[in-house]
Amino acid sequence: MSDSQLRVGFGESDINPPHGLYMCGSLDPRKNEGTTDPLQSHALVAENNGRRIAIVGVDLIGLPKELADTIIAEAARRTGIPTHAIMISCSHTHSGPYTAENVYSSDVIDGDYLSTLPDRIAASVEQAAGQVEPASMHIGRSLVHHGIHNRRVICPDGKVMNTWMPQALNDLDLIPQVYGTAGPVDPELWVVRFDRLDGSTLGVFYNYSLHTNSKSGTTWSADYPCVVAEFMREEYGPEVISVYTPGACADINVTIGGERWREGATYFAEQAVDAARRAIPIKGAIAVSAIRRDITVPRRDPADHSSEAIGRLNWGGAGGRADVFDRQAALVASLPEQWDVPVNAARIGPLAIASNPGELFVEHGLSIKRRSPFPYTVVAELTNDLAMYLPTEAAFRQEGYEALVGPNRIALEGVERIVDTAVELAEALWNE
Repeated sequence: MSDSQLRVGFGESDINPPHGLYMCGSLDPRKNEGTTDPLQSHALVAENNGRRIAIVGVDLIGLPKELADTIIAEAARRTGIPTHAIMISCSHTHSGPYTAENVYSSDVIDGDYLSTLPDRIAASVEQAAGQVEPASMHIGRSLVHHGIHNRRVICPDGKVMNTWMPQALNDLDLIPQVYGTAGPVDPELWVVRFDRLDGSTLGVFYNYSLHTNSKSGTTWSADYPCVVAEFMREEYGPEVISVYTPGACADINVTIGGERWREGATYFAEQAVDAARRAIPIKGAIAVSAIRRDITVPRRDPADHSSEAIGRLNWGGAGGRADVFDRQAALVASLPEQWDVPVNAARIGPLAIASNPGELFVEHGLSIKRRSPFPYTVVAELTNDLAMYLPTEAAFRQEGYEALVGPNRIALEGVERIVDTAVELAEALWNE
């Protein structure tokens, strides 16, 4: 077998929590009452010319750096893959358990459950590494505009309001008019299909810039990614594994959710399968490499937004929820003035996967794509850390929910440093 032959393996493991834990994804914790779709860890391992990388997609809201690094160390111990070459990207499902304290609520994590994650997530990487085989690579894309929107609209005062606040937005005395959405969407749904040399499909990697918050409710669910996985298995076989990483989607939401969430998820799944069918083969040598850089970022100044920023949001008609956000501002004030966050990049042939540690605004993701030297670039957010919202300069001025102190904890200078570093790492991989 040639040393220049791409070899790929996939693995999956169960990470579903016990029933009855607190569920994340809202300002107030809610008790879990069962499972609709089990939460899982899905791993892709690729190797060529002695280099190996692992891309892991997990059905969790996020993993704080300390826990992510523990998982990475365990996966590296089991497989020999270097720690800098392992990326764990969380889907950000809002129908999963809390993984960190003080994400709006305290006394909500289950330490016993979290202690199982290093073993359970590393198991998916170990399985993938143990099953690598020669493979071909095929890249496809669907442009999916239907079912998504930029969730921030501009009000007459130049500030923004989130679209999930209809009571305020439809109050003509309070907001007589809105001046469109505050930003774009990124419609690229990328699918990378890996086939065995006999033409059968091993698995897929896919990426889409859309918040994974369509279901919510009181049962565990991987949300729309699990429906995409179902459709891929129907198309390519029951053993096919789908690894999902969310793009830069901090300000991008679904338009059909709640009781109808599977309706929207089905549409996304159909588009993903269509992209996989139309995927073009990548010819020639397929380089595999990865890089990580931990950078220092400054804390957000907890006093730099106006005193009216919380109250004006009229959260669900219940005021600005100062009971939550005042506590969050106090928490941010108690944090160190700077800390380290990880930024990663990986390549498989002409595809770059540039990561960031938080919930990145779509505008930043589009900037990374424009500046990347690769023919194809995707952004994998919430990778190896849970650094909360990473807004744009304009978003800080517009004082929407995502730019409040608490939801945002890193200053604009730090956010821009994260984005620039992602581009620098992609450039470094390209120049190898």
